[in-house]
Amino acid sequence: MSGNLDLVLPGLFDLPLSELAPELLAEQLPALNRVLRQANTTPNQAFTIDAVLQQVLDLPTPRTSPAPGLPLAQACADADSEKASRLLLFQAVHLQPDLHSAVIVPIQNNPDNLDEINIIINDLGDLFKVDFDVAVVADGLFLMTLNELEAPTHYPHILSVLGKSANPYIEQSRDNLRWYKLLNEIQMFMHQHPVNQERGRDGRLPVNSLWFWGGGGLPQRYAANLAWYCDDPTLNRFAASLGLTTLGLGELADLDASSDAVCIDLRLLELLKTGVATELDQLLLDIEAGLLTQLLSIVDKKHKRLRLRAGFEFDFDLTPAAGLKFWRRPRNLMTWDQQLQ
Repeated sequence: MSGNLDLVLPGLFDLPLSELAPELLAEQLPALNRVLRQANTTPNQAFTIDAVLQQVLDLPTPRTSPAPGLPLAQACADADSEKASRLLLFQAVHLQPDLHSAVIVPIQNNPDNLDEINIIINDLGDLFKVDFDVAVVADGLFLMTLNELEAPTHYPHILSVLGKSANPYIEQSRDNLRWYKLLNEIQMFMHQHPVNQERGRDGRLPVNSLWFWGGGGLPQRYAANLAWYCDDPTLNRFAASLGLTTLGLGELADLDASSDAVCIDLRLLELLKTGVATELDQLLLDIEAGLLTQLLSIVDKKHKRLRLRAGFEFDFDLTPAAGLKFWRRPRNLMTWDQQLQ
């Protein structure tokens, strides 16, 4: 029996289409355009990376508001489960005051910024060592172990919030007064730090806040015949903690026809949110040639169903028989955008 194939490609429907050549969208992305033309659409309200992957993995999630994020922090810790409820991932950001809100702005992970972030975080860990411990996970990514407080679980993955208002999450944090008080003290310390004073004088964005996510404990039991293809180290550590074998996107050719599989590509969202030095048109062509074309070949040859999940209001379900829908008009990202307006 053939398995199902999920492609998680967040950011696909948030692209600045006006910056892309119409012929690129209409002619040079045939695999993507086949999905957009032939697939059936299914409404979906899973907009964050956390919500999409919870659906893909069929993880049990409590029906609370706000919905919990993925428990990524425990997977990045060399700690036993008794500390799971006190772990959080975090990354330095700039909180930009707006007229009625504060917008979460990324700090570029270049060597100068990383050096200054490390100075601030080291000083932060020394000053607040009664409250928490800090460890480095990767460049610019840190793990906090709270000494007494339970870690909040309502924060989503950082890529899902960059460029958006922090106000909803600030209001939710008020429900936990001890945590809210600690957040305010951290921000006051960062605002006054000499590194930020110098950055302000130089006209650079102050590193004035932290974004936390990944709180909560891993499922006690998780069993799935699921192949996991992803190049993101943090998500791969999470998948491994569930007992899944993690493979890179470049290993799709070895996919077993009988198993379900998920492919996760965060490159578009990273480009949109952090401004990484990648040309958008070239990235789309890379995804077309290196991912979508190969996935559609698997759909055709191994008789799999493909579901494209982009954190959009619709998922796109493609079956091997969808090629019979020759009567459907050609579609691309531009025509989809025009249809929704």
